[in-house]
Amino acid sequence: MRAKHNGLETRIGRSMWKGWDTFFAANEIAEEDKKRSILLSVCGAKTYKLIRNLATPLKPGDISYADLVKLVGDLHNPKPSVIVQRFKFHSHFRKSGQSVANFVAELRQLSEHCEFGAVLDDMLRDRLVCGINEDAIQRRLLGEATPLTFKRALEISQGMEMAASNAKDIQKGQAGAQPITVHHVKRETSKSDKQVECFRCGGAHYANDCKFKDAVCHGCNKKGHLQKKCRGAKDKPKAKKWKARQTQAATHHVGETGEEEGCSFDMFGVETDEEPTLPYYATVTVNGKEVKFEIDSGATASVIREETYRRTWGSMPPSLCPSKLKLRTYTGQPIPHLGVLQVNMVVGGQRAEGRLVVAKGSGPSLLGRDWLRKIKLNWHEVKYTHTTEDILQRYSDVFRNELGTLKGVTVKLHVDPSATPRFFKPRVVPYAMKGKVEEELARLQEKGIIEPVQFSRWAAPIVPVMKLDETVRICGDYKLTVNQVSKLEEYPLPRVEDLFATLAGGKLFTKLDMSHAYQQLLLDEESKEYVTINTHKGLFKYNRLVFGVASSPAIFQRTMDTLLQGIPQVAVYLDDLLITGATEVEHLSNLE
Repeated sequence: MRAKHNGLETRIGRSMWKGWDTFFAANEIAEEDKKRSILLSVCGAKTYKLIRNLATPLKPGDISYADLVKLVGDLHNPKPSVIVQRFKFHSHFRKSGQSVANFVAELRQLSEHCEFGAVLDDMLRDRLVCGINEDAIQRRLLGEATPLTFKRALEISQGMEMAASNAKDIQKGQAGAQPITVHHVKRETSKSDKQVECFRCGGAHYANDCKFKDAVCHGCNKKGHLQKKCRGAKDKPKAKKWKARQTQAATHHVGETGEEEGCSFDMFGVETDEEPTLPYYATVTVNGKEVKFEIDSGATASVIREETYRRTWGSMPPSLCPSKLKLRTYTGQPIPHLGVLQVNMVVGGQRAEGRLVVAKGSGPSLLGRDWLRKIKLNWHEVKYTHTTEDILQRYSDVFRNELGTLKGVTVKLHVDPSATPRFFKPRVVPYAMKGKVEEELARLQEKGIIEPVQFSRWAAPIVPVMKLDETVRICGDYKLTVNQVSKLEEYPLPRVEDLFATLAGGKLFTKLDMSHAYQQLLLDEESKEYVTINTHKGLFKYNRLVFGVASSPAIFQRTMDTLLQGIPQVAVYLDDLLITGATEVEHLSNLE
């Protein structure tokens, strides 16, 4: 008996007790007590000690064989998460070149701990149809008129797989007997033929016979020749003029190595003075939300950037799953990512499932080859327009939800030094608005717009105004204080005729509305006291230019005109900017 058990004793530690039932059946051992005794006698000192510790306070000999196996099995093989196992099952796709039988075997193995129960066949059928990864078989399965069962789906898939394999074998056998079709016989040219060269296109024919004699040259815009034979272009320097500034240009790396996948990502490049080549975009409905992707056939994986992921789905984003996928740039640098989404996509009535990588960084969302092979784009609807989203992405720091500051500019309010300071007591705030006023005061103090002071010679009461979003705007009643004694700044606001003249010839328009515009200008120390406000919470002085001061509009308009002078087709009216251009490229250039 000992000799029979030696091989089994070696297996105990590796297989976690699996195979015992087969061993006992082969040796015709049926008694439970005998099974337990054999198990304890051959398991070894280390395993016996483990069983004894797990069985405490009972002794191993007092526990049945079934309970012993369960005791150790629960320790080494904890029950896996049903959610994770089902995710792995629904995320599994047939690999390239993999047989249908092997794919189904993998699905059955993945379903072991999914607890599908009575719906197991339905789950296997659905995953087979969705994960078959072959258009012809998938269309055949989806087109089945009668209710499709798993057994029937498997028969159809294997039948089509076998038919495709047989057809290839037949085609290979017939390849040697196929006649060769000659499409063109090269004519031997004489020496005199070689000497003839058309000055219009460079071909071996006379210029009068050239089909390009009415063509317009893209180099000099003259008729009668192609750009490559343009004589005017020869006089121009061949080197292009390059801008020495960094700009985001998509550079792609393609390939997969093991678990690493090549993927495109933004890198720094250069652009010429010539008109840039704009990217092509397609809008895809992803899990019910429309997302704009840049089409990139050089990307192995489809990618959505983190900011777009969070903005698209808000507080209820799809669950991210960790992945060993590795993105890298053209030069091999790794690109960090948050994880992978398994999503449903809809384009032009086409539905498909796919993987979407949520990448860190500020690059565009990319529609890669993995999605392009599953959906067919209508190229007439594909757009190459450079949209506002691209500008927001490139200059995201300008559009952050934070108060900006115009550097290098400090505003001074000119008050006669001999003027008598004017101080007014705080006005009574209605109880219904008191809480909102206090919240706004706290917000202004947190942003550094105001700060509390214990003493001031100047103080204006406040006028709280309820806004549409039910928040309060606090305005100082400066007509009682600083406006009475300050020198009014004189600077003309643009007339409607001036704005129309600036925007003449424009076809595309962008409007920018500056947030808290006046408050982006800092006040000098002396001027801060003049705009002190008196509230039921005490005195606060403003650190920035404030609405309600008589000179604020003129000061701000003059500052903006000075800042933006020299930029064509940009109209400014206080905190509103209107940018235009005759063409898309010109408009974007002015906007940028």
